[in-house]
Amino acid sequence: MIYLHKLLPLIVSPLGFILCLLVLGVLLKRVWFHLIAILVLLISSLPLTAQIIWADLRADYPYQSVNSLPNSDVVAVLSGYMGWINASDGQQVPTWGKPNRFFAGVDIIKAGKANAIIFTQERFPWADIPSGGGVSKNKAVELGVPDSQVHLSGYVSNTEDEAKAIKQLIEDKGYETVILVTSSFHMPRAKAIFLAHGISVVPYATDNGSQNLTLNAFSFIPSAGAFSRTSSGIREYIGRLYYWLKYA
Repeated sequence: MIYLHKLLPLIVSPLGFILCLLVLGVLLKRVWFHLIAILVLLISSLPLTAQIIWADLRADYPYQSVNSLPNSDVVAVLSGYMGWINASDGQQVPTWGKPNRFFAGVDIIKAGKANAIIFTQERFPWADIPSGGGVSKNKAVELGVPDSQVHLSGYVSNTEDEAKAIKQLIEDKGYETVILVTSSFHMPRAKAIFLAHGISVVPYATDNGSQNLTLNAFSFIPSAGAFSRTSSGIREYIGRLYYWLKYA
């Protein structure tokens, strides 16, 4: 199932749509398929397009201070902020891509807004790499969070797995109130999934970014970076639609 979750969005992504148009153009010998593919590529590659999409994805959860949070039993930090590289000596070394989720969870604990913290352990069947959850736990303890207050979920491969694993853990520990930490663009989907699994959460979003459009000459110059951001943004919309239909 996890393979389908990762592959199916590719079909309706800009890249998948463009490839389908190009193949149809060749098979049916219709130039206009190619022209539409070029237009989709151009629009998807504009920094302005990416900026509009990401401003909308982040709009529901702007930045809020830790002090504004209510006191809760536990803070759950979703994974997705850590990668791994192979060092020259053959060891696998963690890399912190966007560690804002981790630091937000630690800040919440240190502010006394939660009594414990949960890190999820992301692991994919096709990748023989450690889970970042253990690294996060060790780093949190190193930063002064008591070891007894740091919990690890079971292994997970997507947000729904995280909701199931966290539900099991909080039931085992007797926790009732949960602060959920994830990126602002991911929060609407994550919150809906947790609610569908019977977990009412207090959202605390990170990686908020700006919702203001900044127009300049480069906003209308196509780039590979903008195409990547547009594609990842559309992927998030697809994820929201999938779970909305699943839980409707």
